[in-house]
Amino acid sequence: MFEHIMVPYDQSEPANRALEFATDLAKKYSSKISVVSCIVPQVPMNPVMSASYAETLMLMRKSAASAVSEIESKMKSLGISAKTEILEGVSVVNELLSFAESHQVDLIVMGSRGLGGFKKLLLGSVASSVSQHSTCPVLIVK
Repeated sequence: MFEHIMVPYDQSEPANRALEFATDLAKKYSSKISVVSCIVPQVPMNPVMSASYAETLMLMRKSAASAVSEIESKMKSLGISAKTEILEGVSVVNELLSFAESHQVDLIVMGSRGLGGFKKLLLGSVASSVSQHSTCPVLIVK
């Protein structure tokens, strides 16, 4: 039923819960999982900030790589075929949707809200947009 499951991952608690759901589904359906982390670099307007921008971007990449590599080894130990991907772009939503379409994802499992945005919102803007524009089913985990 679900041959390929994608899990957008930003190290937040909802993303961790979504990963647990996806892991359970992958075991039941013998699915492969793609854990995708997305970095959206913000270009500084002040040229003086460009050095710290490069440092910040490098730290963001390292943090994302570290988080997803731990997940990949955990999935391997559970006998689940998993790949990790770090995407960079202007829009998290566009990057996620593009990845899902180009990699023939059958199901997206994602947290209801991630690290950004207002905590009072029930459904984050990324989760809402992905669910509205995805061509495959989206499971949003609270």
